[in-house]
Amino acid sequence: MVTRVTNTMLQNTLLSNLSMNLGRMDKLQNQLSSGRKYGHISDDPSALIYGQAARNKLARLGHYQGTVETAQSWLTQAEAGVMELNKVVGAIYEELVSAGSVKTETDKQNLAKVVRQLQDHYLDTLNTSYGDRFVFGGYNTPGDYADGRDPTIKPFTIVDLPDAEGIMRPNLHFNGFNISKFDGMPSKTFEDMFRKVDIKGLNDEGAKQAILDSPLVSGLGITEATFEAEFGFTLDEAVQMNRLINDVITFDVGAGISMPVTQNGIDIVFFVSANDLGQPVIRNTFDVLQSVYIAINGDDAVDPPVPPATTDVLTRLIGQVQGAQNHLLTRTAEIGGRQRRLELLEARYAQDNLNYEKMRSDAEDAEMAEVIMFLKMSETVYQAALSAGARVIQPTLMDFLR
Repeated sequence: MVTRVTNTMLQNTLLSNLSMNLGRMDKLQNQLSSGRKYGHISDDPSALIYGQAARNKLARLGHYQGTVETAQSWLTQAEAGVMELNKVVGAIYEELVSAGSVKTETDKQNLAKVVRQLQDHYLDTLNTSYGDRFVFGGYNTPGDYADGRDPTIKPFTIVDLPDAEGIMRPNLHFNGFNISKFDGMPSKTFEDMFRKVDIKGLNDEGAKQAILDSPLVSGLGITEATFEAEFGFTLDEAVQMNRLINDVITFDVGAGISMPVTQNGIDIVFFVSANDLGQPVIRNTFDVLQSVYIAINGDDAVDPPVPPATTDVLTRLIGQVQGAQNHLLTRTAEIGGRQRRLELLEARYAQDNLNYEKMRSDAEDAEMAEVIMFLKMSETVYQAALSAGARVIQPTLMDFLR
């Protein structure tokens, strides 16, 4: 059976085909103007989800890349500060060596004046700041004190306090806490009490109990009442020291990667040295420098005044100053290791950024050369369809009745 084809059927078919061609051209023109492969989620849901996952990765990478850049700036400032401290200690070492060959007390007093100035510069360098924070002060930020202390206090200050003989001596304070009293403490006791006892997140009472329950203290059967008699400082001071020594600015430089971007001030000042009995003890660099000053200048605070020290005393001090220098070199190397690690992270993030950007581009971006080629083909097909349609629908019944 032959189906009768009418003029209306031809027109409808032509218009339908033209509509299809226009839809194809519209899609290609949208791709060309927007640069995106798909205009709606329904076009390809799986590809768009793939692209969105790449965007999330890129956003997270951008955050970590910014954090790494800031961390590098912090470490650069910390390295400059530690190197400056090492220069100061090295200069004092040179003055100490010179004092051993100086004959007159007047010359030694002149050297002592130089040492005093270097000692003051050492203190100033300890208070190095970056922005509104101190590099070696942990989270000591001006104005963030809640306990009524002076909001302008620097991390390291000098306070004159009486010693065991009642003579006023300069004591180094860190964030308002006297750390000079820990000078000469056995290094093992120092490590076991302040580094191996974790009191993070505990209140004061819980922190006290954690220290009392530590192997060092519990093994000696010490209570809070007998704590000060045993160690020379109170349990409250032990808690505060533990908090201060573990206070350092850290940045999250990666997923699950937390890195200190400064050095704790106590770690900078304290170093391990041997006492007169050859036992390892904790020494305070500032107190060592103060001993150098007194040894060269003499001690005018006592009665009768003590003259400048002998060559043997100066020689022993030389060893302690060298120990302080070696300690600062170790700290410099540690900062350098962190900087190297950040450089590796920076390179890895840059490569990951390229990979995820390619992933996003493959899922979302249109291939412009291909789009232009198909658009030109669609235009040609559409124009051919218009031309053919014009010939098909041009004749009518009236044309045959003339």
